[in-house]
Amino acid sequence: MTPPRLRREIEERRTYLESPPDTVNIEFTGKCHMHPPCTYCVGKNGKDYQEPGHISDEQLEQYWPYMLQAQRVNDCTYGEFQLYPRHEEVVARLTANGVRFGFTTIGHLLNERRARFLLENAESLDFVVSINAATEETYRKYQGSGFDLTVRNLRRLVELNAELRPGKRPPFALSFIVMRGNRHEAIPFLRLARGLGVERVIFRHLFDMRVGDYAVRSFGHEFRYESERLDYKDYMALRAEVESSGEFGGMLIHFEWKAPESFIQEQAEPGVDIPCLFPWKYLCIRPVHDSYTPCCFMKKPIAKPSEASVAEVWNGEVMVGMRTELAAGKIPHHCRTHGDACPLVLESHRPQMLVQIK
Repeated sequence: MTPPRLRREIEERRTYLESPPDTVNIEFTGKCHMHPPCTYCVGKNGKDYQEPGHISDEQLEQYWPYMLQAQRVNDCTYGEFQLYPRHEEVVARLTANGVRFGFTTIGHLLNERRARFLLENAESLDFVVSINAATEETYRKYQGSGFDLTVRNLRRLVELNAELRPGKRPPFALSFIVMRGNRHEAIPFLRLARGLGVERVIFRHLFDMRVGDYAVRSFGHEFRYESERLDYKDYMALRAEVESSGEFGGMLIHFEWKAPESFIQEQAEPGVDIPCLFPWKYLCIRPVHDSYTPCCFMKKPIAKPSEASVAEVWNGEVMVGMRTELAAGKIPHHCRTHGDACPLVLESHRPQMLVQIK
């Protein structure tokens, strides 16, 4: 539930806020155990990329007050959260204080001990396992080895959930980045999820990273980013195919490219007609890569943690400007310029498909 003071500030369309961020995305580590990296990981496949370390203890202490005041905290690590040495401490402290916590993993490290720990904290936990394939062959093209390991880990996690939390839904969703080379496995992926006992699935899309001819050859497959990106109509066609199949009743399936089902909807408030409430509720802090961003769809930094505090950024020029335009019912210029992955920006380029969030 949104804190009453923040709710009033949203209803009054205030652009300078007394409330702190209600959702905090924070980066704990730059480490990943995938070597070579997944082919679609543009940053880690860079020629001169040097993998960074973890958030420092001093930085972490600086951000704890904001995390503990938030309703939700999400790890936004460019890597594997479970490689951060203090990851269990973070999970335990946040969930013990009633803060909902989420992270994304590829599932290789979800062994029995870690699975039990996560289930012990499941009441305030909501994580995502990214697979992006329904078969080992397709998985190998994008991520190399580990498909069977992930499936075994997930099957055991669901079994443990039934044992330790009878009658309760597993605290995770499976995600699938739809690309040209795995599009044919979208329906089989849903069948895999259902067979594993997973009820929640998220279909995602490759962001417009403006990477030009970015290409990498790993795992015996050449991956070209722009060639793998589908047109918007192709994503909509997939949605129609899933919905018309009649196979997946009872499953919760989210299509991230549609605003009413995306993370924009998570921030929406009943009775508030502002198109997007990210600038009133959310801040992304990446101390490892030294950047702040105003939403999960925007990758261009608006400031650096090494140069500006959370308070300075939260009511800084960019955030106030975004709130001002959104309060007037407009998609902010900053979003239209730097937020190509945003569903509202995508839809604004196609007036006939524009969806008004209510």
